[in-house]
Amino acid sequence: MRKVHGNDSFQRINYLYQISKYMAGKNPALSSYYGNLIINIGKKNVLKIHPDIKRQVCKKCRCILVHGVSAEMQLRTKNNRKLMQWKCNTCETSKTFILDKDGERLLWLERPEAVVEVIA
Repeated sequence: MRKVHGNDSFQRINYLYQISKYMAGKNPALSSYYGNLIINIGKKNVLKIHPDIKRQVCKKCRCILVHGVSAEMQLRTKNNRKLMQWKCNTCETSKTFILDKDGERLLWLERPEAVVEVIA
């Protein structure tokens, strides 16, 4: 069995993400603090944080974006392209993602040709 580099850091990031998501509606400042810790741990240990987690962290205040709690999500169309826009309720910053025809954008990480080896 192969040991994964930074496994303890990934576990800490996962724990902080869960706490931050829980605290998003109750205390946005604490959620921002935990979100900031997530980003800093990833940078310090030179780890790639999963895109789904990165998309849920506000770029400005680092609060976790939860639909209806700490952020609002809208689906829009612009130039025949479907867009998903998140707007943070804490700092009013918005993030926009392009969606494919299926309503979901496939990142390189999620494509079958990106998987070289599966580590259990």
